[in-house]
Amino acid sequence: KLAVYNAQSLVDYVESSLDESNNTLAVRNGLINDIAECLSTSSLYQFRKLQLECDASDSDFTPEQFDLELIGRLYYSAISRTEPYLREVGLTFDHTGFTALLALCRASSATDCASMSSSKYQYMPILSEPGARLDAALSNHFNAITVTGRRFFFSHHHGLESSRPKTRGKHLIVAFSSLGNGIVRHEFGGSLAKLNNQMAESFDVLFVADVAQSWYQKDDRGGFNGFAQYESRIKAASKPYKHVSLIGDSMGGSGALLFSHLATESVVAFAPQVDLARDAHVSRDDMTLLVKEKFQTRLFENAEEAIKKGVTLFVHRGVESSDTQHTDQLMSRLASKCPLENERLKIIEHSDCNHHQIAVHLKQKGHLLEAISTCLMSNVV
Repeated sequence: KLAVYNAQSLVDYVESSLDESNNTLAVRNGLINDIAECLSTSSLYQFRKLQLECDASDSDFTPEQFDLELIGRLYYSAISRTEPYLREVGLTFDHTGFTALLALCRASSATDCASMSSSKYQYMPILSEPGARLDAALSNHFNAITVTGRRFFFSHHHGLESSRPKTRGKHLIVAFSSLGNGIVRHEFGGSLAKLNNQMAESFDVLFVADVAQSWYQKDDRGGFNGFAQYESRIKAASKPYKHVSLIGDSMGGSGALLFSHLATESVVAFAPQVDLARDAHVSRDDMTLLVKEKFQTRLFENAEEAIKKGVTLFVHRGVESSDTQHTDQLMSRLASKCPLENERLKIIEHSDCNHHQIAVHLKQKGHLLEAISTCLMSNVV
């Protein structure tokens, strides 16, 4: 009943908007900007911080039930702030009405764009300026990170006990975030802190999160310039270090491979996706075939560059067919393009894991820290 009510409200609102003189949009001029503004206020940011409790950068992963409750709190705060606009459109003050409002804004903010000449490519998605602003505001709200900027968090001497000497580190570890349980947060913080306290020389950690859940394709303005933006920030952060290693799980594992050319030592990827066009985890409607194929091309090229300069790629996987297909594609590509360096791609299969969450599986088995230590530190001298 709620869905039917909201659908009729959308029809009535759109017809009313189009009937207004000089209005060629399906929504009121300024509505999308108003919603983006209300989701970007400092008061909502502070309210959101109280709900999140912490950014969990000192843990590896979070229980699903905790994250489901957290998503509910984030929806509550977003719905409460957009109540005037839900009322304007005639929608219910709940999840159903809120998602209907967002669908209306997304449909109204699409713009024409050029496509590749090949018929197999879909259009490169482009949103109007207000639409992109709303997209970025939603990404910044619906995540489990409280640090300013959300996408990058630098942890100097990460997790090092107070009794340990804090000399300047020579090693930077870049930890990429996955989708988690449907909400992005910084990951691997717990294991990296334990590892840091075992090392003779401590390392620093740069946590990198894709709050847009776009496999590191979307930028902080809601556009598809994410690769260049992430690459630039990681390059700048890596510059003072002699050693740079990357790690990530699932979408984060894909990110580690995508930026593997920035590593100097090793890349550790748990169950990464290589072919986004055939993966059920990729659910964004604006991740078109063009976006997905550009992602795969870059990942292959950057992985080739990495192993040619001596970086070792460690890929952990279970025996789920979708995961093995991704790594098989990567093996095939590197074997054909880099036959002399192909031994630098090491596939580590865990036959006792028959699902996608291999990093969580290793954590539960008590083997994650050993896997991280063995792979991350293999080339560091």
